[in-house]
Amino acid sequence: MRSSIVPYERTILSGYMSGYSFLLEGMGMANENRLTEKTLKAIKTAQHGERVNDGGGLVGQVRGSGSVSVSFVYQFRSPDTSKQREIGCGAWPVDSLAEIRARRNTYREQVRNKIDPIELRRQNQADLEEARRQEHNRRLAAQREADAAAKAVAAEAAAPTMNTLFAQWDELHGATLDAHWRAVRQSHWRCHVAPVIGLLKIKEVDTKPLLDHLDRMRLDGNAVTANKVLTLVRQVAKWGKARGYVASGSPLLELDPPTKSKDPKAQQKAENFDAAAYLAKHGDEAIGEDGEDDKAGRALSFAELVELLHNKLPASTQANTGKSMICFMLATGVRGNQAVRLRWNWVVLEKRLIIFPAGSMKARKMHHVHLSDFALEQLQKMAAIRTGDFVFPAPIKENDHVLRSNVGNDITARQFYRQDGERENAYQARLAKRLKCRRARQDLDRYNLSAGKWTLYDLRRTAATRLCEVTGADWDTIKRVLAHANDHGVTARYVRFSQWEDRCAALNALGTAQAECQAGQLPDVAKASNQVRLKQA
Repeated sequence: MRSSIVPYERTILSGYMSGYSFLLEGMGMANENRLTEKTLKAIKTAQHGERVNDGGGLVGQVRGSGSVSVSFVYQFRSPDTSKQREIGCGAWPVDSLAEIRARRNTYREQVRNKIDPIELRRQNQADLEEARRQEHNRRLAAQREADAAAKAVAAEAAAPTMNTLFAQWDELHGATLDAHWRAVRQSHWRCHVAPVIGLLKIKEVDTKPLLDHLDRMRLDGNAVTANKVLTLVRQVAKWGKARGYVASGSPLLELDPPTKSKDPKAQQKAENFDAAAYLAKHGDEAIGEDGEDDKAGRALSFAELVELLHNKLPASTQANTGKSMICFMLATGVRGNQAVRLRWNWVVLEKRLIIFPAGSMKARKMHHVHLSDFALEQLQKMAAIRTGDFVFPAPIKENDHVLRSNVGNDITARQFYRQDGERENAYQARLAKRLKCRRARQDLDRYNLSAGKWTLYDLRRTAATRLCEVTGADWDTIKRVLAHANDHGVTARYVRFSQWEDRCAALNALGTAQAECQAGQLPDVAKASNQVRLKQA
């Protein structure tokens, strides 16, 4: 009978039966589970579009494109609107009949409990979407937090250290300094700052370890170097503050070199001082030198210059380069670092003139120096043994200048004095140690002078002091000779008077006096009754 029903009639009948089944279910009279797996497998593709009824509101529709499948829906009347609605329960054969019926039973139970399955699913879907959105937002927030933490870690890792700050300072500011002084600052940082606080972040720097290190240096007798290191760190910190690397409240900005104590030495205290003992130690040349004990270094007197130039220097085993440089500095008053770097290109012998370019000067201003007969003699000696560009060449290295430290060491290594209050055994131990040096064995005390120890730095002080003596205290001329800063302020910008003639006369007078010292004679100018006074500008 069934096979004789045409498709159209089958559709009508199927729809009728479906509606009838729904009606019966609502009345509690419908049969359920009418379909079997065997029945579904028997459906052909030609039955595409037909509906099958499993009872209990479960209705399927045949899909026959390619392979047969049946999509099932549960038909119910909404408890909310009382309208007939359908909700999908799955598709056979992807889902088994048991799974499809279980979903139908779940939906039917919800309807019996006055819950619309479609609205519940929509609500669940909305809740799921909201949960997904919240999870997405949570993950985004977590990712942002992780990114921020990673950036913070990277920023912390990239935060500049003290060594980084000094490298930038040296590249930008240190490059403007004289090569020697730049190397000195690099050495100070490398030896005394980098090992202590160099690897610390600028914002985390604690100055106590550095100060402790510098205090130990002072106890070891290196107070001058300690103060220079402290000044360098503060200079670098101020440079970094101006560029935003160092915070305003950083302890680096509070570093100050210790001020020199105003307390007099033990021998200068009122209850201890003995004028006769003082003159016995320093000689009559100390008379009139008020406050000289507080000044760094000393100036050699003309009497000492007679000792040095006539006796000590010629008999010394020091190299001729060093000897000529000592005489040259005494005759011109130039700084040691300027003397060792002097080039022949800066010298015009026929005009008795040296022009130091701005790049070689401490104040970065060009400086002219007149050559007296005594100074000219030193350059002529060096011209006779000229080996390269430098006036005072290095002994070994080709086309390089002699080191200032070498000349300074040659001077100090040829002096040996008994210290005040030193015991004999301590003196002998110090002497034995000194005699291990080759130069000391040859010239142990060759450069000892009557007024005591002297250094390379004292040569410029000697030239300035003796210039004062031969010019009758013409301070303006002496400042010009020494290339010191002009203290006339704005006026100096308008007054273009170099005092060149006075400078030449002063250096000539000094050179004449030094030539007399070299000849073994105390210059007449050293006698108070015969001072040479220059014409005032």
